[in-house]
Amino acid sequence: MSYKASVQCYIGLGSNLNNPLQQLYTAKEKIAALPDIRLQQCSSIYQSQALTLDGEPQNDYFNAVFEIQTTLEPEPLLDALQQLENEQGRVRDKRWGARTLDLDVLLYGDQQIKTSRLSVPHIEMEHRSFVLMPLFQIAPDIKIPGKQTLKKLLEKNCDQVLQKVNEFNGTA
Repeated sequence: MSYKASVQCYIGLGSNLNNPLQQLYTAKEKIAALPDIRLQQCSSIYQSQALTLDGEPQNDYFNAVFEIQTTLEPEPLLDALQQLENEQGRVRDKRWGARTLDLDVLLYGDQQIKTSRLSVPHIEMEHRSFVLMPLFQIAPDIKIPGKQTLKKLLEKNCDQVLQKVNEFNGTA
């Protein structure tokens, strides 16, 4: 019998369709129930204006970050998260489009990963206050592999207005 070490990971969550707060609560329950994953911490839920590529208006986003421990390799973790997105009605028809649920692997241990399906650290996270602020709430001293400290990244990206709107009823 072989033992597989667990890896500390951070998952970004977002939703702006079909009762976004409930989408995030449901995602928490489903992530916590996944085999090979242990939910460690949950940030608060933050609300922000949607970022779009086409300028078309969208509902505000609700975002959070979870810390997990997992024995899954990076792409199987991505597969599990995308399955949850699909179960919650995620449709991938437009880049940066509105969505019922978006689950991103932000960090996978201290690894830097670049495949056709996955970039870790998440390729856009250093420019998104709605990722950096919830991550800072649960892991203020973390260093982003290949980047800077989280605190320095936040100082450079503090222009997006975020509002803390809710909690996940404790940590994990």
